[in-house]
Amino acid sequence: MARKPRVEFEGAFYHVIVRGNQRQKIFADERDRVTYLARIEHYRERYGFSLYAFVLMPNHVHLLIETKKVFLSKIMQGIQFTYTQMYNRRHRTLGHLFQGRFKAILCDRNRYLLELVRYIHLNPGRLRKPIDPWPYRWSSHGAYLGKKIAVRVKTEAVLGQFGRSLGQARRAYVRFLEEGLGEGHEEKYYQAIDQRFLGDEAFVERVAQWTKQKAIKPRRPKVSLERLLEAIISEYGVTKEELAGPGRHRDWVEGRKVLVYAAREWGKITTQELGQQLRRDPSMISRLFRDYQEKRKPERERRIARRIQTQA
Repeated sequence: MARKPRVEFEGAFYHVIVRGNQRQKIFADERDRVTYLARIEHYRERYGFSLYAFVLMPNHVHLLIETKKVFLSKIMQGIQFTYTQMYNRRHRTLGHLFQGRFKAILCDRNRYLLELVRYIHLNPGRLRKPIDPWPYRWSSHGAYLGKKIAVRVKTEAVLGQFGRSLGQARRAYVRFLEEGLGEGHEEKYYQAIDQRFLGDEAFVERVAQWTKQKAIKPRRPKVSLERLLEAIISEYGVTKEELAGPGRHRDWVEGRKVLVYAAREWGKITTQELGQQLRRDPSMISRLFRDYQEKRKPERERRIARRIQTQA
């Protein structure tokens, strides 16, 4: 499938993943890593973007970037092109060092900033031969602990959510990272809507409005009620009879609400049809929809969407 055009605008917040060509290593030694960080800092100063987190791994890099007036494509072109030139000159090699176009997922900053910082900083611990992420030199984790590193990292937005005093915030930040140890690879950070967005459909709609790009289509493909039922029954561990019955068990009630919301939004299924399937009058179906809409669970929705995709 062809890649969609990148969505770029001032203030855009991206999770950037850069990989070596054919999964080859992109850093031969410490000097290469120092050079790459120097390239990031050079272009950060030149173009004024904010860097919230980074990690350099043997064959790939993660960056968490918020752009200003200069768009991401120009920023990354500068970093990647000049580093490749330096690498090839030093190691007397030719050709492409990086794998095609870098991946950039436009993220809902308010929802995902903390989670992505943690995910990036714990990346060394997910290698086949895990590396302790705490003393790992080639990430921005040290900056959050007050250590001087080669790149200026914007830590205030994250630490400010953990406490009023710097010491309290840093201790809470470390506890937050500890809670994520052992989680392994998190596919949810790569399952982007329309291949480009990490956020719910309301976020994608806001992006479409900000950028006035008609090519952005936030809505999911139409889904049948049967497939939705199958996915929700699997997700909640309930039966169709329990969803349609009078019981008030927490999972049954939440499952009904998600089913109603997803059926209306993803399947364009009428209130009357839902009422027949769940044996409830249309006013109750509307209430279930409103209740869930007020307190949506985006992670549940993503899991259900993945279940639907695996049914296809």
